[in-house]
Amino acid sequence: MKICRHITALFAVAVVALSSCSKVEPKEVVFEEKEKTILLYFASHNNLYADAASNIKKIVNGYVPDDGNIVLYCNNFDLDSKQMKDTLPLLVNVCKDKSGSVKIDTIYRFPYINSCTKNQMKSVLNITKTICPAKEYGLVLWSHGTGWLPVGYYKLNPSSTSSVMPSSAISEADAQSRRQASLSGNRPLFPEPPGGVDPYAHMVKSFGSELKTEMSIFDIQEAIGDTHFDFIALDACLMGGIEVLYQLKDCCDYIISSPAEILTDSFPYDKVIQRMFNEDYTGVAKDFYDYYNALSGEYRSATISTVKCSELEAVAAEARKLFDKYRGGIPSLDITAVQRYFRYNDHWFYDFKDYLDVLCGKSETVALGEALKKAVLAKYTTGLMITLVIDPAKFSGLSSYINNPEEEPLTAFYQKYAWNDAVGMIVGE
Repeated sequence: MKICRHITALFAVAVVALSSCSKVEPKEVVFEEKEKTILLYFASHNNLYADAASNIKKIVNGYVPDDGNIVLYCNNFDLDSKQMKDTLPLLVNVCKDKSGSVKIDTIYRFPYINSCTKNQMKSVLNITKTICPAKEYGLVLWSHGTGWLPVGYYKLNPSSTSSVMPSSAISEADAQSRRQASLSGNRPLFPEPPGGVDPYAHMVKSFGSELKTEMSIFDIQEAIGDTHFDFIALDACLMGGIEVLYQLKDCCDYIISSPAEILTDSFPYDKVIQRMFNEDYTGVAKDFYDYYNALSGEYRSATISTVKCSELEAVAAEARKLFDKYRGGIPSLDITAVQRYFRYNDHWFYDFKDYLDVLCGKSETVALGEALKKAVLAKYTTGLMITLVIDPAKFSGLSSYINNPEEEPLTAFYQKYAWNDAVGMIVGE
């Protein structure tokens, strides 16, 4: 494998001749357009850096297309020791040259900039499109993640691998009130972890956390801007929610994500990269499932789905009919009867279809089920997520929040999502 490192100029540079004052006209740098570029955005300057290094090693030693770019945004890793060599992020391109040899180029070095900001993500996307232009683009977001939740709503002990997905729209005081809010009213409590510490925290990686800075779904949407991806894979916990997918549906054609947690082994990148280049996105989900299903004990834990974004409008239209008719029954709903995707008392992620089955009755959700069949192209579960039992018969491949009127800050935040605008689960006053 040929390995070289250099910094590629983004713009033409004027060269001044050493003799006399004559100038050499700048030569325009032309970057070769390829069929497809996949950017893997590793926001890993946190407690997941060793796992990121392990994943990156699989990528650089795996499948490399003849007419494509694999671009890694990551910290500078020693792939053998799985340690960070420094904290400065890089853009690394893995591709084949004209002779067919694999080369690994460091194509851009950033000064220290926090990876978990919309401005940095936007910068990375723009530089990637400039240096590695392609007819199609794919995006993998790799880091911590807690679905659609705002800041503070999924905070565990500092040693946990779980993180938060914040927004400045909610105050820290409001966020801290979430537990107190759930202690009142008629909603049942789920058990807290023993001593307040999740004993399985080392196994899961719950997008983005760096030096207490994190990104919201709205930040990601804004960073992507008018870039359209063939697919987006969300390699982070709890990102397979209908709220997240609907918010990002105009950014890409397909989304691959998990409604529950994802273990730190992440996607089997030695297999799925080739499927991503071949546009076999249902195959990506199948490879993910097969990898975890072959493990034993708590490590045999997986949920995954592939969603066709153009079909989500039809899902929303059917859901709107149901919420308009049965919205009044949500506050008194027996949530213990609904398949959940969270462990302990972080009670904000339930199966989307099962939620509406319980709320409305299965005879009322037939049309919704048909719309989901067209939207969810593949869905797999091992039936377990560590200690949580997942009934395959209730597994729709998508999660949803069930509104708890007693959590007023969360209710206000949820109404900012396009999904709520489309279906009216929560109706503002």
